[in-house]
Amino acid sequence: MEGMEMRYVKIVFLVFILSMLFCGSNASAIDLYGYGSYWSKQDADGSWGAGVGLAIPLFTEHLRLDGRAHFFSDSDTGIVYEDVTTIPFDLGLQVHLLPYGEVDPYLLGGVSYLYVDSSSEVDLDSKFSGYIGAGLDVPLGTSLLKLFGEALYRFAELDGVLEENIDVGGFTGNIGIKFHF
Repeated sequence: MEGMEMRYVKIVFLVFILSMLFCGSNASAIDLYGYGSYWSKQDADGSWGAGVGLAIPLFTEHLRLDGRAHFFSDSDTGIVYEDVTTIPFDLGLQVHLLPYGEVDPYLLGGVSYLYVDSSSEVDLDSKFSGYIGAGLDVPLGTSLLKLFGEALYRFAELDGVLEENIDVGGFTGNIGIKFHF
């Protein structure tokens, strides 16, 4: 009989947890954002860039599916590869700790597809990579606009023509404006 009671307690607890996830908020706000960025790479010159993104809530305002595209150009990786343009396409998750607070810290992470192009005669191959980081949202006097800043680390290596690995992993800083509607 105790086994049946324990099973009942587990089911009630699971239903309670799921109801918190699905009923925690209306989960209707979408973030559309643009930002400026700097990417400091290991084996390549750091570069300034820009990006756009879209984040939509998953079940609750605490969890968001995040898609973004960056554009970085004019980065050199030694003598062979010059004027390298890198366009990371990211897909990941944001975990917001205080989505209704005055400031909203969050964690983020995901996978990236790095599209790479070089103006030199020798090309680099595009590749998949990953990233992790943290950010902070600050409302700008209205619930529709937020200032945000992020620091993330991108794990990325490119395969060169001479079978050498070019480590373009490094820290990235983003700062921009989110439209929260």
